[in-house]
Amino acid sequence: MSMRNIQGASIDELVQEYEQAAVAYGQALAAANHRAANRAHDRIASAYRELRSRAAAPHLLPLLKSEDENVRSCAAAHALEFAPVQGEPVLLEFAAHPGRIRTRAEYALKAWREGTLTFP
Repeated sequence: MSMRNIQGASIDELVQEYEQAAVAYGQALAAANHRAANRAHDRIASAYRELRSRAAAPHLLPLLKSEDENVRSCAAAHALEFAPVQGEPVLLEFAAHPGRIRTRAEYALKAWREGTLTFP
């Protein structure tokens, strides 16, 4: 979604873009395709920035229940900014189990607790 489209998108469209980008991000990481992962990450960040600018970031909370672990982890990390009570348990669950997302969850939690976690 281009910047022009992002700004003109509805909240539901932004949440859908965020979700699709998070899926693409996970697929790119699994394939060790750093270029595709960076593009997907940029899409996630753009959708999140627009949602936050509209005070609509809480619309991401239903993604904490997504079947896709990449969607859940991205939403949980962003939720630390506006709904830590909902985001932290999701990241703690990822950090407690082996898997591809464990390290990302651990680093997000560590940075958040130290006050160094920044959001796009």
